[in-house]
Amino acid sequence: MTRKNRLPRRGRAAAASLGAVLLVATGGGIAVGSLNGPLSAPEVGAVPRVSVPAGDYVGQCAATARLVDGAAGEGTDPAFAAASDSEKTMIRSTVLSDAAERLPGAAVEKLDGTTVRTLSKRLSDEKASEDQSTGEDGFTGRKAKTASGVSEPSAANLRVQPLGGRQSTAGAVRSYVAGDGDLAGLAAANCQVPANEQWLTGASTTVGSTALLTLANPSASPSTVDLELYGSKGPIEAGNARGIIIAPGESTSIVLGGMASGEKSLSVKATSTGAPVSAIIQQSTLRGLTPGGVDFIEPAATPDEHQVVPGILIQDAKTQKDIISQKGYEDAAPTLDLTVPGASDQNVKVRLVGKDGPVDLPRDGQYTAPAGATTSVHLTGVKAGNYTAIVDSEEPVAASVRMTRGTKAKKRTDAAWAGAAHRLGGEHLVVVPEGAESRFLFLARDGAGSIDLRPVTSDGKVGKAVTVEVDQGHSVERSIDSLGQDVVAVTLSASGDPVYGSLLATHGKTDVSVLPLPPATRGATDISVDLRY
Repeated sequence: MTRKNRLPRRGRAAAASLGAVLLVATGGGIAVGSLNGPLSAPEVGAVPRVSVPAGDYVGQCAATARLVDGAAGEGTDPAFAAASDSEKTMIRSTVLSDAAERLPGAAVEKLDGTTVRTLSKRLSDEKASEDQSTGEDGFTGRKAKTASGVSEPSAANLRVQPLGGRQSTAGAVRSYVAGDGDLAGLAAANCQVPANEQWLTGASTTVGSTALLTLANPSASPSTVDLELYGSKGPIEAGNARGIIIAPGESTSIVLGGMASGEKSLSVKATSTGAPVSAIIQQSTLRGLTPGGVDFIEPAATPDEHQVVPGILIQDAKTQKDIISQKGYEDAAPTLDLTVPGASDQNVKVRLVGKDGPVDLPRDGQYTAPAGATTSVHLTGVKAGNYTAIVDSEEPVAASVRMTRGTKAKKRTDAAWAGAAHRLGGEHLVVVPEGAESRFLFLARDGAGSIDLRPVTSDGKVGKAVTVEVDQGHSVERSIDSLGQDVVAVTLSASGDPVYGSLLATHGKTDVSVLPLPPATRGATDISVDLRY
């Protein structure tokens, strides 16, 4: 815990009744009730805005990796079997205090609300609504609470109480590691904040590959989800891809091979009406009797004219050749997958940047991506290292990279997917997955930026900031171990020109997984209120 300047203690009650703002449709207008104090008349033509305090933070954790037990028909919920005798599955969650060192109520729960692990007890609504900037002693500081080793295998939520009308800073991560069985490998994924639109790129439904899409609704309201599928030959029409109803506190799993079989690279757009949902793909490969890897494909940045994909691990040329030259291993090459949702083919410029700067790509990195389809670009012929891909096009594209890690021919491999990243901003909380060695990869696309990293240790201490300078044209790495001992999470904030990043996790000589960096903490939300009579 660090102590900063002593300040006069001030605590004020944030308009608690705003937490119960009532918006009622009234014949073309909105009536607002339960507001403290008189409402001043707005200027003519102006629409007043009301600040609504944040609700609970909810991070939805995927179920652990599991085998699909037997054939599953199109759009059906499959049965599952244990993946491995040696598997370990863990959820690690962390919550930060406010500046007054108050910890919000936080717990890991099942989707039905059953408590699995309590991190900190919930404060009364009255106390939680107070906006406190200093502690009892007049100092400011931060502390944390972490729960590690939560072995709950089913889908779960991290639910955290807001403080002072603002969403608390919290996060969680699911990790899975197995040394044997059909799902041998490392798979890790952040516990997601549900959303109404999500893009997942790079799934495979070819023979031996299984892509399992899971949609979960942790809210108290129902949700209806529509799926749009993009394959190598264009959009794919699937009879039951629309109108998927997910009840509150429920989830549904779909074997994507039942909707779009034989696709080397498949992109999915999930759009929900009603409650937001989480969406994740468990991707696995089995080549004959040899495991080909397992990972979670998380939602990535939505299609854009400029994409950045950090966290690309490329092995040395000899190892790559030994693995890829085997029959049935063509898809083990490091590959950039591009999806064009629009109606026009796109001329795409691809750059690959490592710690020493850009590297040469075939055709000078110029490729054509067909409209409405997903296309693949091999990233072979590059020396071993960790890289970031930069993609530029005239119209929006979605992007991700799939990679393979192994030791030699005839041995099992593991696979990982890195998605297009969002620009880093204010305070992000990155929870470190258990059972792996992890490192950050950062890139400043244009110009230069800096990253402040504060390690959070298992005893709840938040360390001093470590600044990482990110120069243009170079991919920068920083290992978690370099930040200190027993680091379970890291707070991250960016400044300067846009910086992008990811977390690359490895285990042993084979296992690999890549995690996007979670979005920054959200504060209170402003809404427009049109008052009419």
